[in-house]
Amino acid sequence: MSDQPTTQAPRRTAAPVRGDFRFWTHEKLRNADTDQFRHVNNAVISTLFEAARMEIFAPAEIRALMDGGNLAIARLLVDFRKEVHFPGQVEIGSTVVAVGRTSVRIVQGLFAANGRDCHASAEAVCVIVSPETGAPWPIGAELRAHLLAGAPEGADA
Repeated sequence: MSDQPTTQAPRRTAAPVRGDFRFWTHEKLRNADTDQFRHVNNAVISTLFEAARMEIFAPAEIRALMDGGNLAIARLLVDFRKEVHFPGQVEIGSTVVAVGRTSVRIVQGLFAANGRDCHASAEAVCVIVSPETGAPWPIGAELRAHLLAGAPEGADA
């Protein structure tokens, strides 16, 4: 027996539900998204989450509030909860749960269109960066207010 302490992996959190999300993105699945078992590939699921995150920041009025800054992912954690199959469509819900000085924490859920079950969930930390230097870029008050609209109290980290 070793004297080293036994460690356990953290337990999976409860699956999110549709009501947890403020922003929604709809995507059609393609045959090319699948593996040999016709499951949607896990890398594709990460790409679907990315597309949904980018839609939060795509509107011209939001880009203006970013004052030229770009979005870079610093951390991505994905829980694969249930297989996703082709053909079909998925809906990705996203919500901002915290905004720091230069970063934003976003939680997401991927659902089969018109379905209740969450097939995958993600948590991402994104940093606003300078387009010239890549250095972290402060998040202004207006962008912070927009991202946190409807978020639970204490989300301003």
